[in-house]
Amino acid sequence: MMATARKQAGASQPASDRRYAIRINVHIDAELLDQGRRRCAVTLTNLSITGCRFESNLPLRLPAPITLLIDGIDPIAGDVVWSDGTLVGCHFAEPLSPTICNRIIRTLRDRAERR
Repeated sequence: MMATARKQAGASQPASDRRYAIRINVHIDAELLDQGRRRCAVTLTNLSITGCRFESNLPLRLPAPITLLIDGIDPIAGDVVWSDGTLVGCHFAEPLSPTICNRIIRTLRDRAERR
């Protein structure tokens, strides 16, 4: 019974209070492919194994299925779950493995060091 009460209380909390994965602040250039097959450049500003936040000038509907394209990484499917101006929140269809998440961050760091 206590677990049910906790579950119901959690459902009424804002999404930002229910996050279970650690988010890492990043600055990653990527491409977004929306369901209408439009492509646009985006910048990821945080990343976790379950989702990300990015900046985009492309207006997106909620919920909207999207695919993120990051150099050197297989396409990542997800859904737009919130939007506030140019900031957009995305929940991945399948959680990233910690290995893939680390590879994205390591690739970013390597690119920054080469500049």
